[in-house]
Amino acid sequence: NLIGHWPLDQNSGEEVKDVVGGHHGKIIGKAKWVRGQFGNGLQLTAPSNYVEVQKTKDLELSTITLVAWVNFDSVAGRQEVASYADSYGIFAENGIFRALLYNGNNWNTVNGTTRIEQGKWYQTALTVAKNGIALYVNGKLDAEAVTPAIAFQDFPLWFGGGPADNQFWLTGTIDEIEIWNDTLPSAEIEKLYKNPPSLGAVYPIDKITTLWGAIKR
Repeated sequence: NLIGHWPLDQNSGEEVKDVVGGHHGKIIGKAKWVRGQFGNGLQLTAPSNYVEVQKTKDLELSTITLVAWVNFDSVAGRQEVASYADSYGIFAENGIFRALLYNGNNWNTVNGTTRIEQGKWYQTALTVAKNGIALYVNGKLDAEAVTPAIAFQDFPLWFGGGPADNQFWLTGTIDEIEIWNDTLPSAEIEKLYKNPPSLGAVYPIDKITTLWGAIKR
């Protein structure tokens, strides 16, 4: 099931709404509501401008899928797209996407092969299983690796960087961030890429009313 969905379809304010799990975030620093890939999105500029969602056990699972859309204004250096507890996340570095998992001792990373182009929208996805991680770009598998089980640190959920590293800030626009409580198969990742997330995802029944209310606004 989908347990967190931040459509980023607002056009004002400092709160970033989670229309499924209720884990609302807050803009830290400066950000600009702009046109996104689907509806609106949030444009961030380095340094120290990001979104923070409070730490919650709801997002600390042994199997997870993180999905985010991103459009870079610059592809230089390392830029974090989204990460939870500095324990699982997606980032870009030197023109490719990478994904990480913290295993309690160090970080396991996988390096994608897709070359990132400035000004182009990408769907990125990280799946975490009990024995490995996989990175997807635009619905296709880009890299995977066998890893130990995930371990969680004492940090919140961040979009666009965070103060744990205090240097890997995103310069670009983010949109449609989702977290699922399972390792989605490749076919489901591809479906999420081909269909607008607000309309194409499979939501828990008790969240449908909340979701459609948010979409209509």
